Parts: sequence; C-alpha cells; structure tokens
Amino acid sequence: MKKLIIILIILLPLLASSQQPNMYVKFFAGFNVSSLVYRTDNVESDILGGVQLGGGFRYEHRSLMLEVDIAYMVRGITYTPREDGLDIDEDVTLVLRDIEIPLLAGYMPIKTPVFGLIFYGGLANRFTLSGWIDYEDGEIKFKPKDAKLHFYNLGARFGFQVDLAMFNFDFSYTVGITNSFRDRTRTNSHMVMLNVGLLF
Repeated sequence: MKKLIIILIILLPLLASSQQPNMYVKFFAGFNVSSLVYRTDNVESDILGGVQLGGGFRYEHRSLMLEVDIAYMVRGITYTPREDGLDIDEDVTLVLRDIEIPLLAGYMPIKTPVFGLIFYGGLANRFTLSGWIDYEDGEIKFKPKDAKLHFYNLGARFGFQVDLAMFNFDFSYTVGITNSFRDRTRTNSHMVMLNVGLLF
C-alpha cells in the first residue's frame, strides 16, 4: 500500500503537467490557388496563384486547439467589364493585396512531442487593401471601391495541420460567405492554401 501511495505521488504531478495548456507562437509562409465563381453571370473565371506570409498564436488544451493568425496575402481574381468600374473593355486578372485574420478551432486526435495532427475549422476575415492590373502596356493601381470590390469579406475555412517537431504544415480550403463584388450577387471566392511554418 505504501508503495502504491509513493507511485501515485510521483505520477500525479506528471499527469497534471500533461494537462496544462500550451501556447505557441507561429510564423508561416506559403502559396494559394483561388478562383472567383460568378454564379449568375456567364463568366469563365481563371484559377490563379498567389502567396501569403504571417504569424499568429496557438492555444492547446488536452485535445482542443484555438488559433488566431494575421497574414499579408497577394492573390488574383478574374474581373469583367462593368459600368462605373475600372476602365477596361475585356476580362482581365486583378492582383489584390489583402490582410487576413483567421479565427480557428480544432481537434487533435494525435499529439506527441514530435508529431501532431489537427483537424480544424473557422472563419477567415479578409480585408482588401489595394490592387493593380497590367493593362495595355501599363499598370493600373486601384482601391477596392474603384473595382466595385467589398473592402471586407468573410469566408469559412476548413483544413488540417501536421506538426513535425517545431515544423508546421497547414493545408486548408476556404469558401467565401459574402459576395466579393458590391454590384454582383453570388460572386463567391474559393481558395486552397498550403503554408509551412515554425512553432515556438
């Protein structure tokens, strides 16, 4: 009995420490592939590539994860001519600069000191700062309102992360909840992202 009590005294602090929440700082960079779907217009939207980099905080407790990130993103969308929009007369590709703030929650079915697997979902808050277009041997710079774009867009994000020691690999899919354009209904964005990061 005494031996059992001694073993419990030794193990209890170890078990308690394993349940302590952990906080990580994360830095990442990666690329994205996106497409803008015009559901009510007959527009063939291109699949376009881009890049992003950023950082954030991850909170873990037992099998649960919460994460808040902030990222600078460059992406492309297909733009069609319209009245009171940009001065173009054909479909073109716009390059946009965004700030994105995802709020994520996830479940960790596997978590060891050297390997972790996380399935997550959440909301991606995207703020379009500016953009540019190469058109007729020149560059046109514009603000979101000039192209009838919303400054703020909300997306639903789903994905998974793999932790290998201090390295993090993050694959996600985001579908737009709000319309991308102010003057077009049902113009939703679709994006696939892959990020490689470090956890501290």
